[in-house]
Amino acid sequence: MSKKFTRKNKLKSAILKPLITFSLLYLSFLPSAQTGVNDINIYGYLSWRTEKVWEEIQLDGSKEDAAREITIPSFNLMMLNSISDKSKVFINLSGAEGEDVEVKNIWGEYKVNNFVSIRLGKMYRRFGLYNEQLDAVPTYIGIEPPELFDKDHLILSRETLSMVHGWVSIGEGELNYSFSMDNGEGGPTAKDNVPLGYDLRYEFGLGDYVVGISGYTSGGDTTSDKSIGEGSPRTGVLPWMSKDKFSIFGAFGQFQIDELQLQAAYWSADHKATRNSEDVLIMLTDPDVDGEINQIRQTNFLLDGDINNLILANINTNGDYEVVTWYLRAGYTITTKNGEFVPYVQWDEYENPETVFGKKNGGDKEAGLADDGKFRKSTVGVIYRPEPNIAVKLDFSTHFQKVRGKDTSYSEVRFDVSYIFGQ
Repeated sequence: MSKKFTRKNKLKSAILKPLITFSLLYLSFLPSAQTGVNDINIYGYLSWRTEKVWEEIQLDGSKEDAAREITIPSFNLMMLNSISDKSKVFINLSGAEGEDVEVKNIWGEYKVNNFVSIRLGKMYRRFGLYNEQLDAVPTYIGIEPPELFDKDHLILSRETLSMVHGWVSIGEGELNYSFSMDNGEGGPTAKDNVPLGYDLRYEFGLGDYVVGISGYTSGGDTTSDKSIGEGSPRTGVLPWMSKDKFSIFGAFGQFQIDELQLQAAYWSADHKATRNSEDVLIMLTDPDVDGEINQIRQTNFLLDGDINNLILANINTNGDYEVVTWYLRAGYTITTKNGEFVPYVQWDEYENPETVFGKKNGGDKEAGLADDGKFRKSTVGVIYRPEPNIAVKLDFSTHFQKVRGKDTSYSEVRFDVSYIFGQ
């Protein structure tokens, strides 16, 4: 399957996407003629952010300050229509940066009973603590997502196309499950692969305690949604792989003890992949990405031969590797007459020995910068909520990596103002 749109398909997409988006927005704001289950509930989240990085490490070992950025990282308009007691429809439109509008979610669900509900459409898969709530920036502790959901190095695509889920009472809590299935990371394939995602969690103590596992298997060889030179993939497969069969497994927990919230998670993704020699050669020789390959790791995993003899025969096509990431997070809520204050601390670790530095080719400037593909990040911050729907967040992070044989670090500060509307 070709990853490229034809000119005709590009034109068709350019016309249909804005038309569909406008239609959804128009219909969603029409007043409901009925009350009760047929009412449309419209709500959303908006986040405004500024951030600055000091003395950011470069591949040659030098340091330079990055430009200060002001962004709108999230703007989500959500619509939920409960058609009946057993069925509902949900739409999530994203207008991040205040520019193009994207349909992030659009699905319908039918509830057979508490044990079985069927959801079809485009939806966020249930995967750990954060995947379904990342749009809801005001509601969770912290500003940036855990590293497995960082848009530069996703461990897995966030969306899926079908899901069966339900719950059952066990002991003093509820056991929740979900199974999801879709075309796979690279889209439809001639092979009869059966990609499968799953999530199993137990909630007890009136929801104060959650423990669970999540996983995914590609069901066979799959490809990336991006070609070399098209930027970071929105899947877990790197652009220079001709095929990749992989599986993911992880465990997580969240514990609310009075005013203290604790979170922990661990994930491992095992990839059995084959590199595309031509794509790797482009990556190594393209003048636009000169200097974007860490020279220490380049000889270890991309080449079988002399670094100065860049020919197809010297490219190492064995792309087997493992991604490992974990995090710890803690926040404590202090209630005052002027609102809530939530100081928090976070620790993230991420390792991907396969990735490169250049974002143009699907790499990132964190794991891709390091000699060993590893980095650690510490974060301290505070949230101020003058009222429940508004969150003002300030935090400070430090990245730790090994670059050119030396332990290095650099720091960044973020300030985020976000709020919930329509609820």
